[in-house]
Amino acid sequence: MRRVHLEAAEDHVERLARENDPVGAVKEIIWNALDANATKVTVQIERSATDTVEKITVTDDGDGMTPELCNSTFDRIGGSWKKTQRISERLGRPLHGRTGQGRLRGFALGSSIKWTTVANSIGGRFATTITANRSSRNDFNISEPTKYSTDTGTVFEAWGRQSIVLNKLLQERALSQITTEFAPYLSIFPDIEIYYDGTRIDPTSVIQNQETYPVEFSHDGVDDRATLRVIEWDMRVDRELHLCDADGVVIDIADVRIQAPGFDFTAYVLWADMPQHRGEFLLDEAAHGPVSSLLSASRSILRDHFKFRAVERRHEIVEKWKENDLYPYQGAPSSDAERVERDTFDIVATTIQRHMPRPQKHLKATLALLRESVKHQPENVNRILDEVFRLNAEDKTELSRLLDRTSLSSIIKASSSVADRLDFLAALSHMVFDPEVRKLVKERTQLHKILENETWIFGEQFSLLVSDRSLNAVLDRHLHILGREQREPIPVLREDGTVGIVDLMLSRARKEHDRRQHLVVELKAPKVNAGDDELRQIKSYAKAVAMDPQFADVNVEWDFWLIATGIGGMVDMEVDQRDKPHGCVWDFSRGPMTVRVWVKKWSEIVEECRGRLQYFQESFDHDPTVEQAIEYLQHHHSGLLPGALERRPQKSDEEEAS
Repeated sequence: MRRVHLEAAEDHVERLARENDPVGAVKEIIWNALDANATKVTVQIERSATDTVEKITVTDDGDGMTPELCNSTFDRIGGSWKKTQRISERLGRPLHGRTGQGRLRGFALGSSIKWTTVANSIGGRFATTITANRSSRNDFNISEPTKYSTDTGTVFEAWGRQSIVLNKLLQERALSQITTEFAPYLSIFPDIEIYYDGTRIDPTSVIQNQETYPVEFSHDGVDDRATLRVIEWDMRVDRELHLCDADGVVIDIADVRIQAPGFDFTAYVLWADMPQHRGEFLLDEAAHGPVSSLLSASRSILRDHFKFRAVERRHEIVEKWKENDLYPYQGAPSSDAERVERDTFDIVATTIQRHMPRPQKHLKATLALLRESVKHQPENVNRILDEVFRLNAEDKTELSRLLDRTSLSSIIKASSSVADRLDFLAALSHMVFDPEVRKLVKERTQLHKILENETWIFGEQFSLLVSDRSLNAVLDRHLHILGREQREPIPVLREDGTVGIVDLMLSRARKEHDRRQHLVVELKAPKVNAGDDELRQIKSYAKAVAMDPQFADVNVEWDFWLIATGIGGMVDMEVDQRDKPHGCVWDFSRGPMTVRVWVKKWSEIVEECRGRLQYFQESFDHDPTVEQAIEYLQHHHSGLLPGALERRPQKSDEEEAS
């Protein structure tokens, strides 16, 4: 028996274990088994007398770990042999692991963890045991290899953790999460068996509908192709967009960001180059890049898919009612009037069907009463539509289709939100581009305060953390949301020894990852151009974070944006560098931390927002006037406007005529 010590800070090891995500730990251990060519993986959960989790055992029939691999694996983070290989040696399967951190996830399942692994090595087949304890996460005890004659494979065991967090493993959601994670992989390798708590993971048994689409997208001047697979489930699932390699191995998980009421689904984007872009999807959501282009194209296809499926779903529901003798009409329509009546009934009934009683006799009575309402008082529905919306026949049809997917209140809220954003974008353009107005707009007391409540312009994925605070306060807030204790009370200083004041700090935690992204925005008044002094200021903030040893082990990406109307001095040469995307003037990495500095013009921010809202603007036929934009500012940001934008007196009819 020998003890190896993991060369890493213990709190860093604790964060990598992600102990509040036991389901994620189970998924990681299953992936490790599949990477070792396992054809059968079994997850057993032992319960205590109080029906809580007592022990987790994961058994596989893979190739195991050789004694040599055990000795070289458990003393460091990273450096996994999988990093340089794309497929497994014996069966040629695609590999999931890359970072060499999966073994640490075991601490999410127990205070004591143990691997018993049997593998073929030089001189025969050997068994090796590795044990570790949560009280000393950095120490792993590795036994001397023992000659063995049984089949190869690995048994992972975890026990001794008393935490209600482990009860997540017993919830129905855990089974659905594992099913959606491995569905693409199991479709490619159907002979693989995965069992979770006595149930075989069989995606085909709970797939309600699935479609596959080619995805065409462009990046860096190159036309590329990927595949989008949409699976609709006959079970409750978390709606997710899985970013996979060409073999269905999950690399990242992004937000779906589409509306599809009534559908439980998972979308999978399969792209051969996805492993080279691991972790880039969050940054690309707010910038131009291959993953951003791919996600945009995929979401467009998803919207069209569920637009069509909503119509199909309505017909499916009606046909099911007919098969079960619940439909309140018999035979074919006897007249055009009855055909219209049935069409109206189908639209109304399928829209509200989720709220109808489940017992068949109650459902049949409800449908019969609804039929009578449609037949004898159809004018009530049309009158509401006519009086409130003044819709023509075509618009009524479109509204009916829309109501199949969402509620009227949701439509009104979404429409209002989009209209407000279009108005604010017009208002922002007026403030920063109008030659007379931009001279009057102040940075901190006006533009800064307005943007605190309109942070969506910097990207939907961010939320405001702090505003107009010192760099020390910003970093303290950063460590607080990571769940770490207060940092040492050593001030974070810039190169000149001062503590800077940052305008806005926004944050977003990556789903399924322990990495967090922060965006620090330095705003300049519309009349100020970004020159050498302004660039030195934003770089000094970034360097203060990058060079301070108190934050060297923080797993985070920092993006610092300097936003101004124009660019002057040497800045114009720095925003276009050969090895960096447009606007990136500094890119630095140290350990798990990455720091980047960007220079952006207000025109670029506005154009990016217009690109995101272009479809809605065209659909709404809403192009706000300057007066409408100013009215929005006066309504939502009263007291923060320069005198030129204060409420103006209404003109008389004579003045308007002149």
